[in-house]
Amino acid sequence: MTASEMVGAITAIIAACGGGYAIPKIIDGIRAHYSNRARAEQQENRSLLGRAKYAEQRADREAEFRRRVEEWGGRLAYMLAQLGVPADKIPSKPERDRTKELSR
Repeated sequence: MTASEMVGAITAIIAACGGGYAIPKIIDGIRAHYSNRARAEQQENRSLLGRAKYAEQRADREAEFRRRVEEWGGRLAYMLAQLGVPADKIPSKPERDRTKELSR
């Protein structure tokens, strides 16, 4: 087997095993490593994860506050009823607007 036949056989084996996809990815990974692009991408991903975590914590705090306000309103309505305020004078609890679509 000559050298050119050997190169052809190796190329055929690599192509048959999906090397046409893997080799450019490997080369891209090596370039990213040496150009510090990989480090920049990692920092960007950490930043995105940090912002997502902060948004989730903020939403949890807001939900907890809303529940406490709803409890407080219920206790106030109960206290007013106990003090003899007529039911038609106690404002009803607001309903959630289910017609608005949430944006994603």
